[in-house]
Amino acid sequence: MRLLPSCLIVLALGIASPAAAAGRTYKPVVEDKTPQYELCRLRKREFTEGGTDCFYRRQTGGKDALIRVDDAKVRCQAEYQCKRLK
Repeated sequence: MRLLPSCLIVLALGIASPAAAAGRTYKPVVEDKTPQYELCRLRKREFTEGGTDCFYRRQTGGKDALIRVDDAKVRCQAEYQCKRLK
C-alpha cells in the first residue's frame, strides 16, 4: 500500500519534467532557386517624351515596380505577377 503513492509521485515528476533534447529546424539539402512571385497592381501611369511609364504597387509593400514602354499613349495592364524582392 505504501508503494502506490511513491510510484505516483515518481510518475508525476517524470511526466512534468522538461524535455532534455534540443529542438531542430528543418533545412533542406537543396535550396529552391525558383523565383517567387507576388501580385503587382497598377498605381499610376505617366506619359513621357520617350514613351509611357507604368508604376505598379507590390502586394507585400516595398519598392514599386516600373515598366517602361517606348510607345506613347499605351494602356498599362491593371495587374501582373512580378518577381518578389528579397
